[in-house]
Amino acid sequence: MTGRLTGRPSFGESGSATPTEPSASGRPKRWRRRNVIISSTAAVLMLMGIGLVAGTYYFDSVDLPPDLQMYESTTIFYADRQTPMARIGEENRTVVTLDQVPKHVQQAVVATEDMSFYTNDGVDYSSIARAAWNNVTGGERQGASTISQQYARKLADLKGISYARKVREAVIATKLNEKYDKDKILELYLNAVYFGRHAYGIEAAAQAYFGKPVSNLTVAEGMVLAGMIKDPEGSDPKKGSPYDPTRNPDTAKERFHNYIKSNMVQLGYLTQQAADELKYPDNVIKVDPVVDGRLRAQWGLDKPAGLIVHHVMDELSRVTGPDGRPRFSSDEIRNGGLQIYTTVAKPMQDAALKYASGATADSPLFGQPPNLQGALVAVEPGTGRVRAYYGGSQGDGSDYAGWYADPVLSDGKPVDFGAHPPASSFKVYTLAAGLIHGYAIDSHWDGTSPKDFPRSHRVTGQKPGPVKNNDGDSADCQTWCTLLEATEKSLNTPYFALAEEVGWAKVLEVARAAGIRSMWHPEKGRLDLTTKNPSEFGFSTELGIGQFPVTVLDHANGMATFAARGKAASVHFVQEVQKKGQRVYGETINPKQIPGFTDAMADNVTYALSKVAAATASDMNGRPAAGKTGTWQLRDTSDNAHTWMVGYTPPGRDKTKTPGLAAAVWIGNKNDEQKLVNKSGQRLFGATMAAPVWRKFMNAALNKTEKVQLPSQPRRGGTLAEGNGIPMGRPGRDDDPRDNRPCRRPGPRCQTPAPGNR
Repeated sequence: MTGRLTGRPSFGESGSATPTEPSASGRPKRWRRRNVIISSTAAVLMLMGIGLVAGTYYFDSVDLPPDLQMYESTTIFYADRQTPMARIGEENRTVVTLDQVPKHVQQAVVATEDMSFYTNDGVDYSSIARAAWNNVTGGERQGASTISQQYARKLADLKGISYARKVREAVIATKLNEKYDKDKILELYLNAVYFGRHAYGIEAAAQAYFGKPVSNLTVAEGMVLAGMIKDPEGSDPKKGSPYDPTRNPDTAKERFHNYIKSNMVQLGYLTQQAADELKYPDNVIKVDPVVDGRLRAQWGLDKPAGLIVHHVMDELSRVTGPDGRPRFSSDEIRNGGLQIYTTVAKPMQDAALKYASGATADSPLFGQPPNLQGALVAVEPGTGRVRAYYGGSQGDGSDYAGWYADPVLSDGKPVDFGAHPPASSFKVYTLAAGLIHGYAIDSHWDGTSPKDFPRSHRVTGQKPGPVKNNDGDSADCQTWCTLLEATEKSLNTPYFALAEEVGWAKVLEVARAAGIRSMWHPEKGRLDLTTKNPSEFGFSTELGIGQFPVTVLDHANGMATFAARGKAASVHFVQEVQKKGQRVYGETINPKQIPGFTDAMADNVTYALSKVAAATASDMNGRPAAGKTGTWQLRDTSDNAHTWMVGYTPPGRDKTKTPGLAAAVWIGNKNDEQKLVNKSGQRLFGATMAAPVWRKFMNAALNKTEKVQLPSQPRRGGTLAEGNGIPMGRPGRDDDPRDNRPCRRPGPRCQTPAPGNR
């Protein structure tokens, strides 16, 4: 370098190996030429120095971005822990560690995407030079990105193809290699890279293309996935990736045999003989990613089970830790890669869908008027586990079985379509309240209809008028009906009298203890029954005969409480949550007895409900069951707007094999209330359609379980033998405070009557 700068010519400058003395006349030109060379060289060196300083400054100024946030989809499973119900999240990804990825899969990716991966420092300069020459000379524009650079591009969210981007990408890639070893970089890359079919990361790709975990991939299968990375989608969505074997098999196989194989051999990952013998896999899942929703990050929410997912989101968002703060954030639930195991049994859910949706010929709703809508919920006694939930045909539509406030997949505002007047089906709670109050199951009550109740402002000539039985007529037992008879025949006047004697607040207290969490007030809307003393809610005696709406979900849980002999468990959808195989949340089952409700009372409730014809019809195939129907009229007409069937079979001796089941079925209107009729134009009642749906479901759900026997006779109990009943042939008027009819045992008629308490 020094000789050249001082003017000493190099070999070959004049065509001779021996230097010659220059002539005087040519010396000035040569000097001028030498000065230009010296000046140019000096300028280049100066610019190189400046560039070196600038480059060093630029390298130092580029910060390594924080670690890439790997969105992982969360999967919701049925209770069997194997069958997926739905998936939610931004990206379909399951993060794995490098030791879960077979070595031959790692090698296939390296051979395909970055042959110098284990020797370069994040940038392959020879590849850059080749790419730059190709770009300058007009060849195909190339990126020459290593695995480190590809990850750096995603890490820094760098877009486009420009030299400025490539420089920044190279700097970040180099810094990545300074911070991490090669195994960590490869692990990050394999979890971040996109493989097409909505699959982010190698685990999701293995499932999308081969239906198996990455740990089970063969050499050839790993090579197929590695081949997808270059162009996972293709330029034309209709044609798909040129390397997807189910969309473009010729180009996919050409890349497999002529590019990836040779690279594997060149790097020593395969022998030539092994490469020659390696066949292209024939087990790639044939699926169209455009139409197959299950390949997407989020799926299943538009199906009926989508409503279950909303309840799961609501439930998890309310879970708190030891410090009282939310255990899960909305982002963690949605993008944290959780495995959520629900309480919902797949066979029972299938049965609920089959019979309550009306979509199949086996359903009593099949072919019926289009305004009819069914809802069904089943709950396991003693645990509160929701075993089946059908609230409507669309998970993103109306929920006719309950209400939820989902802050994860929705805005967190309450969605409450599922509240309906329970009608006579609510009398189960009134009966329990009466037994707790001291009335015997064979106490007598007046079943005449219509009947005035002045204390509750139900009198003739004033709206809403006297209380009537369902058919408007007096019962066969007339003025001397036992609670057993009143329950079996679903008489309103005896139950209204019972609610009035006990007090509607006491009935509500029992219902709340059994599992009714919300009730709808005509003026105040939905009321959270857990927040106040029941007497503060401002209801009326009509509560005892089911005027005020409740949800199908709560009603089913209430029935589960009676199936468990008064032990109420909190109703819930989530059994367990795991992350990376570790349990991070589990259900808490802590049933509490309804205050004052004894086993004898529970047996008497079950005995009374077992006499209801709708629960003991022949299509129950001899399975004993306890149940209650309900029918609520359409405003002031003789038509009906809501029909119900609720009931249960209690657990057997071995609760693990025969846990029992409670279910509630509602059939009403999809939209605005109108009269309920079947396809023949006949009025619907609880016993005519809701009950057949209930029985079909219970038979299917309990098909393989033991038939548990119910109490064969009532148990004695209660200190109050008489209600407001009048013995047959005895004189006396219900509104006469001087009534002196005889009493067998103490009761309201044998005590000083309160004004209007008739």
